[in-house]
Amino acid sequence: MAENIRDVRLIDITVGELIELLDGRYTNKKQQSQQADTFLKVDDCATITGYTEEYIRQLVFKRKIPFTKLNNGTLRFVKKDIIDWMGNNKSIPIEVAAQRYIETTNIGNRGNTFNRLNK
Repeated sequence: MAENIRDVRLIDITVGELIELLDGRYTNKKQQSQQADTFLKVDDCATITGYTEEYIRQLVFKRKIPFTKLNNGTLRFVKKDIIDWMGNNKSIPIEVAAQRYIETTNIGNRGNTFNRLNK
């Protein structure tokens, strides 16, 4: 028997087996596509995030949450995008936020410069 499925000759399988193989591939791709493209309404998005529908709409207005607006103005959210967004928007301790602010604004260096000038 061949080690790799690609080495199996088509003559060695029946038409029924070929149809089953092709149907299985089509079904799996269709299921994956449906799972990846699950669209949510505002109320579903609110349920997943734990926010109110009003707050979800505020986030959309501020463009802080991934969304899609249909031609008729209806909002939709891709479930995977919302879950990823929630994972990327975790809160951080105030000490960490303060340290990042100091590092990005060079406040620490300003103090050193001021101290050197006054000596």
